[in-house]
Amino acid sequence: MPKNLSPRGVKNKDRVLRYLDCAVFRHLHQIIEDLSETDPLIEPFDTVRGMFVEGGRVYPGSGLHRKSHVQIAVRNPECIKGIFFPLTGD
Repeated sequence: MPKNLSPRGVKNKDRVLRYLDCAVFRHLHQIIEDLSETDPLIEPFDTVRGMFVEGGRVYPGSGLHRKSHVQIAVRNPECIKGIFFPLTGD
């Protein structure tokens, strides 16, 4: 069974390798792909976006959490129109 873990040698302990999360999504998409072979109304997804709430609240009563994040997976490379890199502060 895959596990989510912090990578060794990484100074920032907030970085987590989410292998288990990835395995769950891969499994769900495999089910969808299998169903799409027999049901024309079911189509595989090209992209997936997930919002994950993690960590403690930013302040008491807050709806914001310290480690909340969004993950985006592009399953169909045809959806990628370009790659943009942020400018560095050099």
